[in-house]
Amino acid sequence: MTFSIIGRCERTGCYGAAITTSDLAVGSRCVRLSHGRGAMLSQHRTDSRLGDLGISLLAKGTAADAVVSEVCASTADIEWRQIGALDSDGRAAAYHGRRMYSIYAHTVGRNCLALGNILANPQVPQKMADAFTRDPSLPLAERLMKALEAGRDSGGEILGPLRSAALRVTGEHGIDTYDLRVDVSNTDAVADLRALYEAYQGREDTIRRVALEPETMPIMRNLFEASIQRISELGLEDRFPTARHRDSWTVKD
Repeated sequence: MTFSIIGRCERTGCYGAAITTSDLAVGSRCVRLSHGRGAMLSQHRTDSRLGDLGISLLAKGTAADAVVSEVCASTADIEWRQIGALDSDGRAAAYHGRRMYSIYAHTVGRNCLALGNILANPQVPQKMADAFTRDPSLPLAERLMKALEAGRDSGGEILGPLRSAALRVTGEHGIDTYDLRVDVSNTDAVADLRALYEAYQGREDTIRRVALEPETMPIMRNLFEASIQRISELGLEDRFPTARHRDSWTVKD
């Protein structure tokens, strides 16, 4: 009851994934990424340890087909699982366990793999891959979102509603460009994820600067002044001498 896509940006070396399901909190369980090295999906009666093993192999430079073979050989329960890998050269491989009773399918496109189970029809992954590859000039996150929306709009799961969804894209220095999750939705998790993604636009560079260059980031004046006021109200100036050292911080409106 999950459909997903992993993709690679040839220009930046970023890897990403978009995923949704009618279950809760899908983003933490099924996706594993390594910047510049690969992406891994483990779904259908998910064992997240298979994703952990797969991404560790991809990070070492193992080819996608060899990763899938090794992951399959690592567990006696593989026939309940659906897994996919995308390697550092953009090659993809997938495995569908024989204990899967539903419509399931996958499609390999240029620098992407779309994968799904308990689907409304077998064309869902193809529609996702088509949407991903349609305009390679778009940012990877946008291509992944369009693919997820295409999967939903072409039928998606056999039963809904879609209750959780996630979008993740890697970045340099081990800092993800996006890691956005809708863990529970009362309407349409993909639509909620799109709204979250749109609201997050422009935050990517700020989050990276906060991590890598904290001294260059000014403090919001309203938070700064509210903090000073509360410190004063509680008589905590000796413990938190912020007001005495106002010039130590750069403040902006």
